[in-house]
Amino acid sequence: MKILLVAMPDAANNFQRIITVPNLGLCTIAAQLKDHQVKVVDLVLVHRRIRRWLVDFLGKFRPDLIGISCMSFQYDSALKVVAICRACLPGARTVLGGYHATLEYASIARSGAPLDFLIRGEGELAFRGLVEALERGGGFDAVPGLSWQSEGEFVHNPTGGLLDLGLLPLPDRQARVLGHFTYFGRTMDCLETSRGCTSPCSFCSITAMYGSSFRCHAIGRVLADLEELQRRGTETVLLVDDNITLDPVRFRKLAEAIAESGLTGMEYLVQASVAGIVADPGLIPAMARANFRLVFLGIESVQARNLELFRKGDILAKTEQAVRLLRQNRIAVMGGFIIGNPDDTGEDIREVYRTIRRLRIDLPYVQCVTPYPGTRIRNVLLREGLVTNPADLSRYTGFICNVRTRHLTRGQLNRTMNWENIKIFFDPTRYRDNHFVRRGQKGTMKVVLNNLELVRGWFTGDQFRSRHTF
Repeated sequence: MKILLVAMPDAANNFQRIITVPNLGLCTIAAQLKDHQVKVVDLVLVHRRIRRWLVDFLGKFRPDLIGISCMSFQYDSALKVVAICRACLPGARTVLGGYHATLEYASIARSGAPLDFLIRGEGELAFRGLVEALERGGGFDAVPGLSWQSEGEFVHNPTGGLLDLGLLPLPDRQARVLGHFTYFGRTMDCLETSRGCTSPCSFCSITAMYGSSFRCHAIGRVLADLEELQRRGTETVLLVDDNITLDPVRFRKLAEAIAESGLTGMEYLVQASVAGIVADPGLIPAMARANFRLVFLGIESVQARNLELFRKGDILAKTEQAVRLLRQNRIAVMGGFIIGNPDDTGEDIREVYRTIRRLRIDLPYVQCVTPYPGTRIRNVLLREGLVTNPADLSRYTGFICNVRTRHLTRGQLNRTMNWENIKIFFDPTRYRDNHFVRRGQKGTMKVVLNNLELVRGWFTGDQFRSRHTF
């Protein structure tokens, strides 16, 4: 069977000029389908005139089954891709998976979207089960997590248990049609060492996807995948774990193994929790020896009441410690903050930016609280009447304000956030001790240029919205 797996072109980050990220999940699904002809397309690398490119590709490859992965803010793009595929290949079957299909399957089924199947939850075994059922000509009811149509109505099979990660082969990156993912001009790829999270953060939908769970790949398997990336000429590796610091001792041992295995020629980027990264005193030094160059640190807030709202605990002192230790070990800090919370005032938001300056965060990553489907915070904000846009999920990028606070309108919130961001990114004094400037990082000015988008966003309110075209 010919199978096409497609990732959406929408990129939701405020550093689009310096990083393009591949979809690793589709490569793990492709690895389950070795007896079939599978191709993976990351449309983020097409970006412009997508329809023309996709029509040409579909005419040449002519897949029998088309799998589409999307998050909620990418759903509009997913429907456009489905329409293009159906117009070109009316006989091909279509299946939607990923976060949006998992969290919003009931509303998708009611909407009449032109989809043959939905896959809810982890897709590796469910997609393989769907392929086997299609080859048999039936038996869709036996595939856990599959939603399928019967007499014009969707039937939603019970979900299966969580996968044993030890049974998964390495991702099939050879299935990619497009390559050249980059970070500051360096070739980049992704790697997963663990999956899931047990933290109860109210703004996050990970537990709605996997439940409260944390599973790890064996360190030997991770090293084998890194060796494969090294053979492929990868220079930068992004670890896409949901929360690798849930087990800081394991993370330290992994970093030590990377150093001992001579895999330090590649640089590493990772997301970490504040509490987790300081829990083991040896972790950050081990990361430095392994050539970890950047940590996205989930600081979230500098106000105790907002940390309580987010269910993050009292991490203010640990935040100071984490940033200090990372800087001492010459690891860049991308600090993640969330503003626009129910009781936020203009002064609360300005306090966040003062903290960014005081802590000398190398790359601030400030988002507006977003009522994503499947999150506890969505229910809170809806109940209190603070959501200004409950339905247009294409604006749920994290950088576009879709809420108001008890003290600020949505417009005031947007202008305050953008003005403070402009002052941060265009303040020359901040670059005196910046990690990327110290390293002479090629492309550092792209970070500044990319944030010219903030000026336009001050007026329009849709900063960093993906500019792809169909």
